[in-house]
Amino acid sequence: MRYSEGVMLSESHRPHLVPLYTVERGVLEGPAIRLGVGETCLGRDEGTGLLAFPRDTRVSRLHAKLTVVDSPWRVTLQDLNSKNGTFVNGRPVESIGLVDGDLVRVGQSFFAVRWRSRPEEPASDIRGRAPAQIKLRSEIDRVGANNRTVLLQGSEGCVFEDLVAAVHRRLNPEGQRVRLEADGLAMDALEAALHGAATLVIENVERMDSALLQRLGGPSLAPIIATVRADLDTLVQDGAWNRSDAELFDHCIRIPRLVERRDDVLGLLVAALGEGMPPLSIDLIETLLIYNWPGDVVELMEVAMELRVRGAGLDALVTELVSPRLRGRRTASVFSDDSHTQIDVRRPIPSRPDLEGLLTIHDGNVDAVADVLGRSRMQVTAWIQQFDLDPDDG
Repeated sequence: MRYSEGVMLSESHRPHLVPLYTVERGVLEGPAIRLGVGETCLGRDEGTGLLAFPRDTRVSRLHAKLTVVDSPWRVTLQDLNSKNGTFVNGRPVESIGLVDGDLVRVGQSFFAVRWRSRPEEPASDIRGRAPAQIKLRSEIDRVGANNRTVLLQGSEGCVFEDLVAAVHRRLNPEGQRVRLEADGLAMDALEAALHGAATLVIENVERMDSALLQRLGGPSLAPIIATVRADLDTLVQDGAWNRSDAELFDHCIRIPRLVERRDDVLGLLVAALGEGMPPLSIDLIETLLIYNWPGDVVELMEVAMELRVRGAGLDALVTELVSPRLRGRRTASVFSDDSHTQIDVRRPIPSRPDLEGLLTIHDGNVDAVADVLGRSRMQVTAWIQQFDLDPDDG
């Protein structure tokens, strides 16, 4: 057995390449490519035993070679004296053994190496193709109408909305949802909700009073979905929870962090950017893929917002546009002559929705918004007055 990112790999798992981006097709979210035993060459040439990139001008005719052996499965990547080099996790390599989750770049094309049981998963209302996300989907699919309580455990910056909706559809497909904030919740309000027909969604359940928390394990009509943005073992160690608290729930489901979902990062970013935005530069793509995302999905949404505001009207979205948190976390790119990174980084005036969104993300902190926009506090304040916005509403 082999463990990677919390996913146990069995003998049925074999190596695949997951396409993330190519020059010809842009950001990709399709099936993986199964690697057969033997050698597979990567290059611009086309033919048997070749994985071809005919339109990627930075790929050599015979650029690199993948060697796959089984019993057990092992994959070696070797650069074939290519002009522009072969990169793994942002670093140039000559020959290296690949492990599950590695990021491979040849020319301007990116792949993730994954050990998977099959190239493509069945359609689902829970998006994502990273192994950790596939495991999450399997766990949520085990929830049924006969269950009553589910705990979703994520990290700081996790976004629960789509997952709560997916669990609700399995627990109570015909019912409504009622949301309660655990902090400051009164027993009479909880009792009233527990005796209703709607699914009860309790946010930040780690803040709930101990007596109320124990009540969740008692009789009720309402199905319960609780969320927590903390590691359960850490809560127990800190004395904030008892080990038995998790046993109150029929299912305890861990939400993978974004850093575990390298396969999904670009798709999530493009969706957050919306339509009509300039293309991502190669340098920015690599930066996003090797960044560790300590702020999880919320941080990705912040980055998307910054790119929307600062990249409007440009020829491409480049690394220099994003906040300083993404800088200094990667090796220097060989693309010093990349036309997408040599543009003039202008600072456009944000639209009202974008400025309103930045104020919301930064809790009305005008100084933080000014830093993101690269403008003075006075200028941002003037825009707020021009658009008749109230920072305190953020």
